[in-house]
Amino acid sequence: MKSLLLFGNVSTPPYCNNLFPPLRAMQKAFRTRLVEPFRFEGFVSTGGAKPAPIPDAAVIENTDPMPEVVVCLGGALHFTERAMRMFPKETVLAGFALSDPYGLAASIAIAPHFDLFYTQDPQTLPDYAMRRIAARRCDPATDPELYFPERGATPECDVLYYGKWTAYRDGLVAALAERFRVRVHAYAGETRWSVPVLPPLDTPEALRAGLSRCRLALETALLDDAQGAYRGRHRLTPRAFFAASCGVPTLVESFAGLGEFFEPGVEIAAFTPAEGVVERAAALLGDEPARAAMGRRARQRALREHTWDRRVEGFVLDVQSVLRAPDARTAR
Repeated sequence: MKSLLLFGNVSTPPYCNNLFPPLRAMQKAFRTRLVEPFRFEGFVSTGGAKPAPIPDAAVIENTDPMPEVVVCLGGALHFTERAMRMFPKETVLAGFALSDPYGLAASIAIAPHFDLFYTQDPQTLPDYAMRRIAARRCDPATDPELYFPERGATPECDVLYYGKWTAYRDGLVAALAERFRVRVHAYAGETRWSVPVLPPLDTPEALRAGLSRCRLALETALLDDAQGAYRGRHRLTPRAFFAASCGVPTLVESFAGLGEFFEPGVEIAAFTPAEGVVERAAALLGDEPARAAMGRRARQRALREHTWDRRVEGFVLDVQSVLRAPDARTAR
């Protein structure tokens, strides 16, 4: 088992919901040491919007002995030039972009410094290729040991949504709330929702409990607030995978590529502008056997294909490939 040094602010809520799963999978595959850059003086978080250099002290204090693999997990984390010189050529450097396309500019800026670089949004791969960056897919996934149906949990709402506010998302929630029991867990301090909101689900335990006590989860795949060419496109976030792992069907806009992850109408409840989110929700909420069956199928698909353990299996193979071809590594 190879040694791995992982840099990631994994304990920061609510991002811990997304970061604990890949950390746990890497801990199973490698002898893993975690370093959280925010704990070091001088670190400035950018939320993935801009490159965020890791303080040199964080590298100096954790590279004796030198790890065989080093990972920067999300947040546009990268190393300074001085830190890059500390790593011998034998060390494999890998970066994971978890905010594309929102953080795509930052991802493209830091990607050339890594031997392996991954994006969770496959539609951005042409943007990397255009700049001669050999980025790879690492699709969103779940951790079924963190996200699972809680035994004995009973539904407390019809539809659950958690995430940030946009006018579009608020419109979906407001329409659903006219007919169904809707719970919205908003970011702290957000007051723009047109429905009452609850505190954020800041931990995997809280998120699992929330999902286990709803009948449907709402995912907003439309990039309604993206900039440039990606505005109006779609991408699936980890929300749909966590819900599936908990056996809960997800309501989501229908879009090309959705079937790569879950089969519409079978494993996920896709709605179209013509049908509408309320109508799609009503059809499932009015047919409990169909709703429960979709949730079971979604969970089966997630456990079969969309776990972080499976994603990290692919990462291990990529690391082995780089180790066999040292001349193909990033120059440093």
